[in-house]
Amino acid sequence: MKTVKDIALAITIVVIVGILISGCGKNETKNNTSEKDVTKQDTQKNVTENMNQKTEKTEDMKDMVKDTKDNKNAEHTMIKIPSAQCEICEKNLNKALKKVTGVEKYKVDIEAKVIHINYDRNVTTLAKIENAITSAGYDANDKQANPDAYDKLDNCCKKPEDRKKKN
Repeated sequence: MKTVKDIALAITIVVIVGILISGCGKNETKNNTSEKDVTKQDTQKNVTENMNQKTEKTEDMKDMVKDTKDNKNAEHTMIKIPSAQCEICEKNLNKALKKVTGVEKYKVDIEAKVIHINYDRNVTTLAKIENAITSAGYDANDKQANPDAYDKLDNCCKKPEDRKKKN
């Protein structure tokens, strides 16, 4: 009889230790469920933010086009900027566009790699605007960036294949 009691005690100890090591399944399920809820909420928040940003961009573009209707000399155009990479690129492009007389309003969209521009066609031309962008070191539509200006850009602003690797 003593052996049966010893075996029962040993089994009880093994079961208790097993429960302590593995934890309670109910708590883990609750934790997993709450983690899933948080992830779901984060995803919903990101989707909502993206939708709001797209709505804002659409409204900005509608306003820009409307502005050209108010001014008979105004022209709205989009310039592709395929070589633009980051926020520094955006700042560089803003700086270059501010110097172009006749550019009335613009919106640099790095994500879409395009610039929406309203300009007075009696004061400037699309070619002059493109030249200002290429002189800043960026491609503009089918025009290549000025090589000297491109070389002076920060490493993060260069095309991935041209970036210098840090040792």
